[in-house]
Amino acid sequence: MWAVGFEKHGDPGVLKVMEFPDLRPGPGEVIIRVLATSLNRIDTIVRRGYPGIPVKLPHVPGADMVGYIESAGPGTDLGEFRVGDLVLVSNAWGCGSCRFCRVGMEDHCQSWTMPGFHVWGGYGELVRVPVRALVRATRGMTINELAVLPLAYGVSWKALRVANVGPGDWVLVLGDLGGVGTALTILAKALGARVIAVTTRPSLLRTLGVDVVVGYDKEELMRAINENTDGGVDAAIDSIGDTLPMALDAVRPEGTVVTFGVLEKSSTVQIDIRRFYLRHTRLIGIHNASGSYLKEAINFMVSRDVRPFISKSIKDAQSSMS
Repeated sequence: MWAVGFEKHGDPGVLKVMEFPDLRPGPGEVIIRVLATSLNRIDTIVRRGYPGIPVKLPHVPGADMVGYIESAGPGTDLGEFRVGDLVLVSNAWGCGSCRFCRVGMEDHCQSWTMPGFHVWGGYGELVRVPVRALVRATRGMTINELAVLPLAYGVSWKALRVANVGPGDWVLVLGDLGGVGTALTILAKALGARVIAVTTRPSLLRTLGVDVVVGYDKEELMRAINENTDGGVDAAIDSIGDTLPMALDAVRPEGTVVTFGVLEKSSTVQIDIRRFYLRHTRLIGIHNASGSYLKEAINFMVSRDVRPFISKSIKDAQSSMS
């Protein structure tokens, strides 16, 4: 098979087209012929080198993928799926047997696996994944739209659901213009929420329906919150990490802060614990979403005719590899 990968960590120049033997599925596994993938922040970080997480080289990145089931391993029970089905691959799967995996919470598994991170991902013609990682693709979206869903929209949906975001709520999005920031905005608006987005580039977010756009200056943010909300936002979603103190200041009493995605900056922040507990704040940490959240997100988006945002598409990638 042909794939885009790297044999050493570095800048984008380390990426190159490489040929590997075709993958073969083992018991409980399938081979997916990839139709489309996407670019996420984690893909660039893995390429540069992620401290503490060794990547076996050569490596094929790509956290997202959509494609057809091409083959199944010996004795594999495909369950609801069949060879030839169009599927997505969940962004996190677990060991399959622990107490979390048994109830579909594979993102809680201590042995969780992420495609393109721990194992080869979607930047190749073929990918090998366990059956339990499969999510049926809807026919209500294009292939490219499906390809951007697993990471950004799965984890964004999870963040909004654990925060119980609903119609009329004020949601603070700390995520700028990345895939997660736009996904949070699109999904929160579709849920009927009102969004305050913190960004350095406001024009795009305004086209996505953001109610209030502010910069990263704390005084500017708090002024916007005081002018538009009744004592603070109902939920603050922080996908950066070092903005966690800002998120905690922004929520109303009994508000919820959800944090995830601390990948590049320091994982240590300083917060005033009194401001945290005196306001009865709920602080929830999450990471990649299990397949159940991705299924929910897809069903919700199709039911509301919600489309993901795609900034740019590159076609005919396979022909360029041949």
